[in-house]
Amino acid sequence: MASTSNPQAWRTNLRIWSRRWFPHQPGALVMAMSPALAGAVTSWWEQGRSAASWWLVVCWLLCYCVQFSAARWMKSHGARRWLTQPVAYCVVLCVVGLPFVLMHPDILVWAPAMALLAAVSFIAAWRREERSLWANAAAVCASCLMAALTFHYGCAGAADDIPGMSGKGLLLSCAFGMVQFGSVLFVKTMIRERGSKRYLAASWAWHVGALLLAAFEGNAALVALGAALLSRAVAVPIVSMRHTVRPLHTGLVEFAASMLTFVLIVVAAI
Repeated sequence: MASTSNPQAWRTNLRIWSRRWFPHQPGALVMAMSPALAGAVTSWWEQGRSAASWWLVVCWLLCYCVQFSAARWMKSHGARRWLTQPVAYCVVLCVVGLPFVLMHPDILVWAPAMALLAAVSFIAAWRREERSLWANAAAVCASCLMAALTFHYGCAGAADDIPGMSGKGLLLSCAFGMVQFGSVLFVKTMIRERGSKRYLAASWAWHVGALLLAAFEGNAALVALGAALLSRAVAVPIVSMRHTVRPLHTGLVEFAASMLTFVLIVVAAI
């Protein structure tokens, strides 16, 4: 009995430990990291000289871990059992991130904006409204800004007056912003706001607007992406009206959409 129960207890303890220390929302992690990775990949394709973009990607991953764990502590209204994780992640972030800031102090120009977005996230967590539309919008803004920043520092510190304000950096950030907020609306029509005609109309209108902007930009990759995401935003909710579409299936659709988004936005930028 002991030989069979101990491995089971070990697996249970490992699962509990991993849930306490690592983000357990893969969809949110993909949305948070894909813009930063796209900026790094695009800058590598353009220049291939600086490793600063990949360093910044690691810093951003640690920032996500700090935000995730701190928001959970905020949601618990200060429960001590959730305090260790954000403190530990903050220490690691300081060790990894402070040298980057010392080498690239101009990135601090974005500190007030990021602090404001983090404050919105923490207020939402404290009020237990982290899945509200305004909290989602703040998260999208923060993650999509990173595309411009990783592209900037990957290009050996392009001489922008404000880091990340180059043409391709802005293209990456804006494209991801349009797509990710559209994904927020789409997922709400499938899960939390399923059956809401108001959210469905907002989702369709947003995706139509994104497609029109892509057509105005004249970029074939963005037009293809906009058409694919609009088709998904229209077809899947209609199918769900007649057949059961489980959250798992919605998640798989969004994973495929995220992969397609990453590839086509990078192609559009290069």
